[in-house]
Amino acid sequence: MHRKQVSVVIPIYKEQLTVLELTSLRQCITVLKNYHFTFFCPLTLNTKSYEILCDQKISYTIERFASKYFDDINGYNKLMLSPHFYKKFIGFRYILVHQLDAFIFSDQLTYWCKKNYDYIGAPNTPHLNQPGEIQFLKNYSNFLRLLRIKRKISNVGNGGLSLRKTRSCYLLVTLFYFAVKKWENNNEDGFFKYWGNLLYPIFKLPKDETAVRFAIELEPKKTLKKLNNTLPFGCHAFEKYEWETWKPFIEKSQAT
Repeated sequence: MHRKQVSVVIPIYKEQLTVLELTSLRQCITVLKNYHFTFFCPLTLNTKSYEILCDQKISYTIERFASKYFDDINGYNKLMLSPHFYKKFIGFRYILVHQLDAFIFSDQLTYWCKKNYDYIGAPNTPHLNQPGEIQFLKNYSNFLRLLRIKRKISNVGNGGLSLRKTRSCYLLVTLFYFAVKKWENNNEDGFFKYWGNLLYPIFKLPKDETAVRFAIELEPKKTLKKLNNTLPFGCHAFEKYEWETWKPFIEKSQAT
């Protein structure tokens, strides 16, 4: 189940991690040690420190891409909307993208793979993008109501901790390459939110209330209360959004 079902895919671009980034990585390795890992990085990055951390603990590979994709967020967005990226992982049914500002609380990965979504990440506030596609979703929601179609627009979701069906994402960015070019420097996760909503049910996104059980990003204290303080699979941007809420959970997870 584990080997070809999913790979935990971690972007790295620097030789030395901060304390919290190292905490994130160690937790991910500890909790998801039974799955395959892939680190993707610039062509020239020295990965020795990562190899020392991972050797004898997990099965992993390192994939390298042109350094331009790691120079800034715009380069990263382009890589994550590139057919070339998803083709590298086509041997896996899913990839779990895990940036090092995410934190995994428990091994629910197989559970979420079985849900058969094409893309799932923490619900977030729609980013306003230059071409106006994300803004269009509000009008699209009103249009559905006029047609008496009972379906809410999904706010799924943040890409920093996201489970992606590899073939679906590959086909989307390949067949809609014209739309990828138009997307320009906007956040890559917004692309999946926009087209995922428009292509429903061909491209399957979860409802927001399901997605928060996968991951939380915004308003963690409020969201955890809605979940009766049951922890999700993971969280994203734990230092950026209400660190004081996440800190005791993270410290407790490391102690167990």
